Amino acid sequence: MAANKFLGHYKLESSDNLEEFMKTLGVNIVLRKIGMSSYPDLTVEQIEGDHYKIHEWTMVKSHIWDFTLGQEFKDKTVDGRNVLTTIKIEGDKLVQIEKPASGKGKVPSYTWELKDNNDLHITYELEGVICNREYKRLK
Repeated sequence: MAANKFLGHYKLESSDNLEEFMKTLGVNIVLRKIGMSSYPDLTVEQIEGDHYKIHEWTMVKSHIWDFTLGQEFKDKTVDGRNVLTTIKIEGDKLVQIEKPASGKGKVPSYTWELKDNNDLHITYELEGVICNREYKRLK
């Protein structure tokens, strides 16, 4: 299973253009400032078959994605948006798409890929704005 290579624990080391991405998404200034100062940990675990959990946490907030690859699920983002999210495998990457649950609004995508040293790189994309986040694999 291609998603199994993502299993593990990661710590955010750097972000590029995160504030502009959040601004484009419509995140208010207070939540943008909190987001800019947060360095989350991520844990990716396989529950069974194509069923996975991703747990993201900081000192301020925690979030869990509990999903089956390729199946849309309801989620509430850390900035409070109600979305329908799909996480699927495309080649050697995980691609996450968030559609507004209301059917109206912006649709960001997040592409997860492992670098040669097994560290995690996530590219956020929305309306031509790109944010790159680098996570160090801890185990």
